[in-house]
Amino acid sequence: MAAIEEQDVRIKANDGVATCDGVFSATHYTSHDRLVRALKALGAMWGLAIVAVFIPLAHFILVPAFLIAGPVVARGRYKTSVAANDVVGTCPGCRQNTKLLLQSADRLPMWKYCPKCNAPIQIDAN
Repeated sequence: MAAIEEQDVRIKANDGVATCDGVFSATHYTSHDRLVRALKALGAMWGLAIVAVFIPLAHFILVPAFLIAGPVVARGRYKTSVAANDVVGTCPGCRQNTKLLLQSADRLPMWKYCPKCNAPIQIDAN
């Protein structure tokens, strides 16, 4: 079963002097979860290929594209064992609580922008 792990992080301002605490959240997938996610992605892509058969003219491009994309997307899903979720903390620039949504491939340390004041911030492990 997938487990969500939280890690304490330091949120630093661009000048490197002002810092605040935050929490980095990531989902860890077991091999069974990864296999299920990969099979769902494969089924979704191939399902779209079946639906695309009934679209005139576009099916010449869409059907092969979805058939090829199926194994490619499934492989990517299977290889992903850890997916980043978000960072919750206080921005050192504007001192407001923020929640930064992350891409699944994001890893620490990283640079992001505060969604409230648009100041550049660095997120690093404690």
